[in-house]
Amino acid sequence: MITLFDIPSTLGVPWSSNVWKTRFTLNYKRIPYKTEWVEYPDIEAVLKKHRIGPTGTKRDGTPYYSLPAILHVDDATGKIKAALADSFHIAAYLDKVYPDTPRILPEDEEGLQEQKAFADGLLWDMMPLLTIMFKAVMPVMNEGSREYFSKARAMNLYGVYGVHRLEDIPYGEEERRVLWKDLEVCFGKLEEKVARTDGEGVWFKGDRITFADFVIGGLLIWMRTILGENSEEWGRVSAWNGGRWGRFLEGLKEYYDTA
Repeated sequence: MITLFDIPSTLGVPWSSNVWKTRFTLNYKRIPYKTEWVEYPDIEAVLKKHRIGPTGTKRDGTPYYSLPAILHVDDATGKIKAALADSFHIAAYLDKVYPDTPRILPEDEEGLQEQKAFADGLLWDMMPLLTIMFKAVMPVMNEGSREYFSKARAMNLYGVYGVHRLEDIPYGEEERRVLWKDLEVCFGKLEEKVARTDGEGVWFKGDRITFADFVIGGLLIWMRTILGENSEEWGRVSAWNGGRWGRFLEGLKEYYDTA
């Protein structure tokens, strides 16, 4: 059995864009799994407990532990088969150990690097989104995670400028107007990348789903969940670029399972 570690909220449903990349992967491959919910301050201790390593380094040089992560245990023996973090590495592992399921990463090195570069760069190509979404996430965080999330995400955005909490980042009407205007431009650039293969199909590589589609899908379902499916903000995003993003997420609907 595979255990997927995810972050809870007051919404009671999966919301994290990063974890959704792995959730989509597992659902697409029809691999059984269960979810273990971990509050932000507990992530490092839980991953260390299962000998799951860090995925990066903090500004102060200490290891950075993050989700998604999985623990794969052999049902027959109870022995641990794998314990790892990072959605891209998890996808590569699942492609390898479940060869009879649909692959989501290419086998050639060029294709593999293309997928990794896209996965690593998407959020940073959409910097306006981070302020919008981090601010929107704050009210739905469980009390045990709210303070941690505020400080950690402020560091992600403005740490080098001495801003220590999300609450300290200006977010009035004018700031929101500028961010949303800039975000529409960012989605337009993403649309250019996806549209290159429109002659072959609706996905990043045309007619077949790949990991890049789960990266996009994770971002979109994060927005829809946090902003609200019936919100003006989500309605705006889903209608951009001729309605591409609403249709894109709808195309992944059969992989919404939340074990």
